Amino acid sequence: MDFALTEEQQAIFDMARDFGAEHIAPHSRDWERAGTIPKDLWPRIAQLGFGGLYVSEDFGGSGLTRLDATLVFEALAMADPAVGAFLSIHNMCGGMIDKFGKPEDKERWLPDLCSMAKVFSYCLTEPGSGSDAAALRTRADKKGDRYVINGQKVWISRIQHSDLMILLARTTPLDQVRKKSEGMSIFLVDIEEAQQKGMTVKPTEPLFKATFPKIDWAEM
Repeated sequence: MDFALTEEQQAIFDMARDFGAEHIAPHSRDWERAGTIPKDLWPRIAQLGFGGLYVSEDFGGSGLTRLDATLVFEALAMADPAVGAFLSIHNMCGGMIDKFGKPEDKERWLPDLCSMAKVFSYCLTEPGSGSDAAALRTRADKKGDRYVINGQKVWISRIQHSDLMILLARTTPLDQVRKKSEGMSIFLVDIEEAQQKGMTVKPTEPLFKATFPKIDWAEM
């Protein structure tokens, strides 16, 4: 069995490594001290096709495999682990929307995700339950054709620098499901709009948490 990379995979790795060495590594220490990554970096990364690695080409993505994407993250992490890690989160969100989103959601959000005109975060972890999705307690209660979100998330990577987030919330009470892993839904939340409706984002050194005081949101 041949475990060697294909020529295309090696080219993907080399392109990401070379970009990181030239445009990321020289600034990595300064970005770490400042606690940020310049937002104008992401569209430049997206120009290489790395903004929508799992997204189909119909929506501007690259349609690559998990292995291909891992090569990108590994190569960029050689210059700055934070860049590789956050890009992996952004792409995970893109993969979820591409695979499970409604057609109108794909058309609305995936082009901006792939170009990284909009940066996405993944909002799962909670106090007391960590990243155990089956134990999450953030609720999304149906009110007419809307949902009211109430709960708290913590350690959400770079939410303070993101535009949208994939939010996991419980839509069916625990006493009405057979297993704790049932009764959950995914919401696509505009962070700025949610903050206008009362969501707060505060640092929990060295990361951030978001609190949802009954945020009114539409179903994804």
